[in-house]
Amino acid sequence: MSNDSNLDLSSLEENSSNSGLHIAILVGITALVFFFLFRQIDIVNVVFLLKNISCVHWVLASTLTLSFFVIIAVRWRIVLLSMGFHISLRESCVIILGVWPISTISPSKSGDLLRAISLRKKIKPMVVAGSVLTERMLDFLMIAVFALMGGLLFRRFDIISIASAVIFCVVVSVWITGKNIRIPFGQKVGVQLENLLQSIRMLRKQPVLLTAIVLLTILKWVAVFAQAAILFRGVGATVPFGFIMAALPISILAGLLPITLGGMGVRESAMVVLFHGVATESQSLAVGLLYSFFGYWLLAILGIPFIKKALT
Repeated sequence: MSNDSNLDLSSLEENSSNSGLHIAILVGITALVFFFLFRQIDIVNVVFLLKNISCVHWVLASTLTLSFFVIIAVRWRIVLLSMGFHISLRESCVIILGVWPISTISPSKSGDLLRAISLRKKIKPMVVAGSVLTERMLDFLMIAVFALMGGLLFRRFDIISIASAVIFCVVVSVWITGKNIRIPFGQKVGVQLENLLQSIRMLRKQPVLLTAIVLLTILKWVAVFAQAAILFRGVGATVPFGFIMAALPISILAGLLPITLGGMGVRESAMVVLFHGVATESQSLAVGLLYSFFGYWLLAILGIPFIKKALT
């Protein structure tokens, strides 16, 4: 075996070992977070609430999960279309569903970038990665706008502050992409950066497609908020839709922090804190667990058979 082969093998083993260690650490922290969470909240009461949710609520929540999955697939297809790349809706669905299991356990859902592997023979990987980042920025902007409106409605200055900060960061980022800023890292890095920013820059020039993507993003998050409202109803809590619109986005953003496996524990803890006063701690935790199941793990389970097809 050549020296190069030995180096490649050593690199693969080292990366595999590091990934395994990283996942083990995340699992450990996740377990620790839930340990402290259930020390404060009666787990028996939470299980009781989960067991008594009606079939109607389960069906409605599952249907909404499938609906916003389809919305995501249609939206990504339009983002690619804005750059002149055509993929079928079926292909979009298979790729997104196939990378979903990996994305669910990856920090900050960074596994979505694996879509670049799926289309590597058709589109430059950095261009595809840029399309995913464009979607992520739109999601951040939209949920922050919803949170800001809900925060103003209920005079929650903590939510207003966080939402305003997110909106500011996204707007500044989009503004910077429109400027021809030269980065002194060489031509190769400059080309890769141009590929990464291509989707944002192309969408700025196509208002019709941009409007369609924004409307789909709004529809997606309204479906998510409706699902949360159904889940709160299912555990016996009547939470105003406007308050869900204010507090749930902050919980989602907290869950994207790369602290635990799939954001679990952090997202639920944030929900317990933010929904205090409109639902009991047990109800908020139960809904947090259900949101993680419907928003992340259900599609992750359904996507397992599609992983190989999506990546090869």
